[in-house]
Amino acid sequence: MHLTSSIPFIWTFIVIQSDSAHAFLIPPSPPASFPAPIVERDVNVIAAPAIVQQNVAANPPLPILEIGYEHIISQIGENITLVESQSTTNDRRHSGISKVVSLSVALAQCGPGTPCVDGSCCNSVGKCGFKPYNCKTTGTTTCISNCEAQANCGVDSLNGAQKCPLNTCCSYFGYCGTTDVFCKGATTHHPNAPDTTLPCQKGFGSCEVAQKPSCKAGDRSASRGRKVAYWQAGNVQWRSCDKVWASQIDTTVLTHLIFAFASIDPKTFKVVPVDPRTDIPLYSQFTALRSTVLKTWIAVGGGGLNDAGAPTIHAWSDMASSAESRAVFISSLTNFMNRYGFQGVDLDWETPVLAYRGGRQADFGNIVLLVKEMRSAFGKRYGISIAIPTDFSALSQFDLIAMQPYLDFFNFMAYDIHGPWEAARLGAHVLPQASIQDIESRIVPLWFDGIEPSKVNLGLPYYGRGYTLSNTSCVDAGCPYTSTSAPGPCTHSEGIMSLKEILDLIKQKHLEPKLISDTFQKQITYDGNQWMAYDDAETLAMKEIWADQNCLGGTVAWTVDFVGGSGKLVIGSFPMSFKH
Repeated sequence: MHLTSSIPFIWTFIVIQSDSAHAFLIPPSPPASFPAPIVERDVNVIAAPAIVQQNVAANPPLPILEIGYEHIISQIGENITLVESQSTTNDRRHSGISKVVSLSVALAQCGPGTPCVDGSCCNSVGKCGFKPYNCKTTGTTTCISNCEAQANCGVDSLNGAQKCPLNTCCSYFGYCGTTDVFCKGATTHHPNAPDTTLPCQKGFGSCEVAQKPSCKAGDRSASRGRKVAYWQAGNVQWRSCDKVWASQIDTTVLTHLIFAFASIDPKTFKVVPVDPRTDIPLYSQFTALRSTVLKTWIAVGGGGLNDAGAPTIHAWSDMASSAESRAVFISSLTNFMNRYGFQGVDLDWETPVLAYRGGRQADFGNIVLLVKEMRSAFGKRYGISIAIPTDFSALSQFDLIAMQPYLDFFNFMAYDIHGPWEAARLGAHVLPQASIQDIESRIVPLWFDGIEPSKVNLGLPYYGRGYTLSNTSCVDAGCPYTSTSAPGPCTHSEGIMSLKEILDLIKQKHLEPKLISDTFQKQITYDGNQWMAYDDAETLAMKEIWADQNCLGGTVAWTVDFVGGSGKLVIGSFPMSFKH
């Protein structure tokens, strides 16, 4: 049976809600959509979308931390001094704003018929924010749209009581963030008037920039640590070529291999195969790879489990809502792992709390109860991990610090940071999907929340994202595009190619890859107007070194079957090869 879903482009606004001391960044149901590729799926359970781990387009993120930064700077100008700093230079360098294309240019603030991208108030001089200058009529400005918007945090937020998620800093302007302008405040300088101090709002989060993780230079915590990889079981069904069976995976350097995915029966809350006819025979082939140094785990869920219209849209939230239903799930999962030989589970519940993705606000606490009860039932027999997003608003739906004691590790999905879902609001500019600049800014909230770096695995994409350029004379990152790139010959997905397809393309067309400055990603251009950004052995090795420098506990790849069944890729000290 074929199921076709619609994929929304963007959010219309972002608000903060809370029924406790925790603040939730909650985007509403996206209004715009375009047809998704048709994916073959079982009629009773929904797997993750083919090709990628996250169904990002169904929950399209906005770079809300960077947007807040740009809106603050637009109101106070560059002629400021950050507290304990000389200028905004250092703050901007660490803000995660792309050097490839200016976010402030992409946003263009607001105006008549063009509301603020983040749902904040727009005033008559085109400035976005939450202060009276933006939301009220003053001596110099008038609010023209979203005039009832409430700040993300602080005195101008809902009931004047909202705190920043993950203990990040609440700026004077009511935006949450992680850099000096949020955490230390700023002083504006006026030529004919006293200076104005704009401090961090105390009591609504931290007012100190989180310290970068520190460890000994020779520890090499990531390169000597966990080597985790997912395997898409469905690749052997829907892929027309470059199929990778479990028996082909060379697991020599791996510590954990994760089967993606199993599903949840939305009525019984039991763990079930996505497709029993094809998956059950694969389980034994997969778990036969286990050894004294390799653990074989099962991933439950995936981005597609909560697709609109899917029978499983409420499965996670309903299952976690009571002690009784959680007990059924845990018992079923234990039996499932014991029966098929899995040694641990990766929870891939990517969109808790969000109502249009099947969630409710109680999910925030219920996930903690779920992993706590799982650990109590499993003891040390089975491992537990959870996949977490890079998007700050999505990340804020997880009580990470409360879950940490019960988890073996977090899989930080450091990919799909940029994509075609951004075009409608941020402009259609080609950007690398997994730039180290973006990764660095998006991992910082974990340190604010107190997460141990040793429990974090850095996500590594074994695929690229591409576009069709608007102008063949502009072929670098930051150039405009008209659509996603043509699909690859084996994965058949517009805008995405496996690393195997990319490397084959480079060889066949004699292309010369170019390292994109300061991103740890490469780009190729081909067929006149096709552009693709991706990671290869060189850039993945660079990211592994970065993970060492930030004291992370390992790496996690999505996904081993994207390398193909007839080659070998060496990633620094992390070779990934396949038997052939």
